[in-house]
Amino acid sequence: MSITRLSYRSRINFSTMTLSFDEEIERILSRSRANNAKAGLTGALLLAGNTFFQMIEGPEPAVLETLDRISTDPRHGDFAVIDQRTDAARLMPADPLFFCDASDACDSVLSSLYIPIAHSPELVRYDDLVSVMIFSATRVARRHMQNRALSA
Repeated sequence: MSITRLSYRSRINFSTMTLSFDEEIERILSRSRANNAKAGLTGALLLAGNTFFQMIEGPEPAVLETLDRISTDPRHGDFAVIDQRTDAARLMPADPLFFCDASDACDSVLSSLYIPIAHSPELVRYDDLVSVMIFSATRVARRHMQNRALSA
């Protein structure tokens, strides 16, 4: 069975936010994760400066419906699709929406990946984005496993 994978970038439209920035992000994540789980979607969201990068994957109708909803959301501006493709397997199979904030990158490897993305979001291509998202998810998972091992 094939899946559709779509990635986009958008700038945050701060003027539409009614909550604090952190509360707005938490609300977006909570709703998006619930919607994605219902629609059979997985993916990742990266916040780099004032730019969102997202990769959504799943059944094509659900991906396109989600894209339509996001692209018309007033919290997003300067919306641009980076890539859309069909693939045989998901890159983020276990997560309705992995999230990473580049400003929270506490290790130098992640920081070195995020700096170019935050400074030149219009230059980010599919391969760059997927590499950063997968590497970030792997680093975060590894850190959680190490913390659990230390606390056991």
